[in-house]
Amino acid sequence: MKIFIIIALVGLLVYLIARRFMLTNTGSASIVRAGQRQHFVVIDTSPQLIRRVTKSTLRTVGIGLLLLLVALVLGMKIKILWILIPLSLYLIGQFFVYTNHIKYTKDQRIYFNPETYEVLVDYIKDQPLSFNLMRDIVSVSEIKSVQKNRDTLFGYYKLRLKKDTVVIPYLIEQNESAMNRQFFTYLNENFKIEVESKLFPII
Repeated sequence: MKIFIIIALVGLLVYLIARRFMLTNTGSASIVRAGQRQHFVVIDTSPQLIRRVTKSTLRTVGIGLLLLLVALVLGMKIKILWILIPLSLYLIGQFFVYTNHIKYTKDQRIYFNPETYEVLVDYIKDQPLSFNLMRDIVSVSEIKSVQKNRDTLFGYYKLRLKKDTVVIPYLIEQNESAMNRQFFTYLNENFKIEVESKLFPII
């Protein structure tokens, strides 16, 4: 009877994860007029990077679910296996970090003028925000995961402006385009960035 309850709980967890995954794959639409984007380039992630991160995260979550199932089923007889539960929950938790970062990446679009260093952030559910990378940033901090999820390090930059805050996930920085490099190189070379590590860097 206990085994059936365990299987039902694991099944429910898989269902919730799959449902969350489907919800985060909805597309996004820009609300900024084309005229406002002249001379701007998009600072964004790439489909290839998203696919790689997705596969990596799903493998990690799969291992976490397997360890959780082993710990719950065999832990009744071999108590030492209960130590696998915190590890399995950590691995499963990577999925929620992933969906959080994907959602945040899709809920905003960042436009950058490489000549004037003007930045326009186009939000899906809020008013667009504009600032100058050289003049308007008060401070920059960086929040990152304590370790990589396979070959992916989750984290984000927090740009504090005079009146607002802009958050940029690592998923955008990891896209190796020339404009992305120019944008993030400027941040790293011109600001003293405070770095903080978290177990789950949720935005």
